[in-house]
Amino acid sequence: MLKRNGNIRVLATMVLSLGLLFLGGCAGSKTYLLNLSYSPLGTPQFLPLSAKPVTLALYRFEDVRPDRIYLGRRVYRDGSVDFFKPDAGTVEQVLTQSVIKLMEKAGFKILPVNRVLNKEKEDFKDIPGDVALGGKIEALWVEAKTGYATTDTNARLRIKVVWGLPKERVWMSKAIEGSAQETDRPLYQVKHAEAKINEVFKDGMDKFLKDENQLREKILKQ
Repeated sequence: MLKRNGNIRVLATMVLSLGLLFLGGCAGSKTYLLNLSYSPLGTPQFLPLSAKPVTLALYRFEDVRPDRIYLGRRVYRDGSVDFFKPDAGTVEQVLTQSVIKLMEKAGFKILPVNRVLNKEKEDFKDIPGDVALGGKIEALWVEAKTGYATTDTNARLRIKVVWGLPKERVWMSKAIEGSAQETDRPLYQVKHAEAKINEVFKDGMDKFLKDENQLREKILKQ
């Protein structure tokens, strides 16, 4: 009898240990890579082909988001969280490279400047180009919340853009904002988060040169 009770205790201990091991494995957060990307193929020619070449000093866009490591997260009903990261570098690197491709397609000759643009401290005579461009990434995030059977997703973007015209000694600023939502998505997967962040990213990038007639006129007058 004692031997039987001892065997039961050993079996119970093993089951409990396996259960704790399983729960511990499930509780850990996972990080998934998202392909954050932008294709400038549809970008219209911003500067006329007949115009003289315009050199754009393109400064690194500064990431000032509260969380600069991640691109977003998925929160589960039990409070556990998985995280998303871009697969091609930091958010700052991906956005800056996307802006370079966009401006090249628009007709600028790009001169990358490996520092952020601070118009409060920048001297126009030190800008190494006909035009300067920089800014801050204030929001670029996808948040997915999973309930019992479905997931709601919200993605948002806000970028502060600063143009500098050295010859006129003028700064021109604007904010680019965008958002995208999806509700009650069943069988949620990483690709759904990727689709939403890229939707809002593309929308924001497409707004960089939209309705910038005054900027174009000023650049062409130089």
